[in-house]
Amino acid sequence: MDLRFPYSPAEVAKVRVVQFGILSPDEIRQMSVVHIEHSETTERGKPKPGGLSDPRLGTIDRKMKCETCMANMADCPGHFGHLELAKPMFHIGFMKTVLSILRCVCFNCSKILADEEEPKFKQALRIRNPKNRLKKILDACKNKSKCEGGDEIDVQGQDTDEPVKKTRGGCGAQQPKISIDGMKMVAEYKIQKKKNDDPEQMPEPVERKQQLSAEKVLSILKRITDEDCQLLGLNPKFARPDWMILQVLPIPPPPVRPSVMMDTSSRSEATQRSGRPIKSICSRLKAKEGRIRGNLMGKRVDFSARTVITPDPTINIDELGVPWSIALNLTYPETVTPYNIERLKELVEYGPHPPPGKTGAKYIIRDDGQRLDLRYLKKSSDQHLELGYKVERHLNDGDFVLFNRQPSLHKMSIMGHKIKIMPYSTFRLNLSVTSPYNADFDGDEMNMHVPQSFETRAEVLN
Repeated sequence: MDLRFPYSPAEVAKVRVVQFGILSPDEIRQMSVVHIEHSETTERGKPKPGGLSDPRLGTIDRKMKCETCMANMADCPGHFGHLELAKPMFHIGFMKTVLSILRCVCFNCSKILADEEEPKFKQALRIRNPKNRLKKILDACKNKSKCEGGDEIDVQGQDTDEPVKKTRGGCGAQQPKISIDGMKMVAEYKIQKKKNDDPEQMPEPVERKQQLSAEKVLSILKRITDEDCQLLGLNPKFARPDWMILQVLPIPPPPVRPSVMMDTSSRSEATQRSGRPIKSICSRLKAKEGRIRGNLMGKRVDFSARTVITPDPTINIDELGVPWSIALNLTYPETVTPYNIERLKELVEYGPHPPPGKTGAKYIIRDDGQRLDLRYLKKSSDQHLELGYKVERHLNDGDFVLFNRQPSLHKMSIMGHKIKIMPYSTFRLNLSVTSPYNADFDGDEMNMHVPQSFETRAEVLN
């Protein structure tokens, strides 16, 4: 039994609900074990108190103990610290949510802009889903240019017997149009004419923009009441709008952000460990071997081979000399029939490493799709063949292949040939076939493609 977790007869409670929320600045301070005050992590080779590697946060050194729980590196999970920001900052994860809330509340009194008597607002209050309710309230408030929110007041016409009715009296402040520009928020006001002004002397309305600081947005969000938070789809106990602005930054412990050991030798920073210069971003992208042409636009082709071509006047005009190394690597799936079963049994017996001058096979594909690798089949019973099985055999003399020289400018750039397995490591080509390929033998390379079905073999023959 682990002594760190002794037995307890207490009943273990069952988890009923998991509640997610945003940490408030006060909660971050309460869970913190150290206030980070210095940007330096080490001092004289040891973690600096008040720095990002303060010993109270936890340890990643086997020889040191955590100063908070006095446990070693294996037992201490780490403890959070906190950093007091000099000024509030926008949180990139909440920018769109903050923008939606700002468009729903008054810029001056932080009351919801929509009137309770509006049909859209009443319809929004009936929505249970908080996210959808915020969208509906935003739809009701998006065309508001003046504050209509506020506390309910009694309104009754003077010298009339009309019944008393309740309306939402607002502060009447003009509302700007708020937008996001990167990590900035911009408020755009429209200057309007007054009724008493002479229209001929008044200039045209002009747009006035001002950048909203995080401090200004924080002051607006702090004034939103808990009741309005509920209407906007937020639970004030777990996620108030002003908590979406960073005021205190939680600092994760070193065990979850381990330090990277840097090479402290005198080697230049512009070179890799091997000594080669580090490539710039530009050189990594451009040129033939770059990311674009070399990787993104490149592709792999199966059952193909490429090597240098050399002339051979002793082979027929329709033949292609193929090296043994290529013939024993590429395969063709041949179906087992009563006419070829004995020949295929011999190839399977030779396996992937046949004796010199012979070809073999690599795989057996059964009729149920099971693929057997002949490299690992030691028993002869596993090599049993039945009609309908497929044997992926090596290339043999007389197999038909496609031969291509780039650039492929016309249809004769790809033609069919009958292979002849030969020694050495180059493709052998009759000199009379060079004209359609526009080939010469000064180092040209050509591609060979092996058909994988009867249909493609028939197309090559025609």
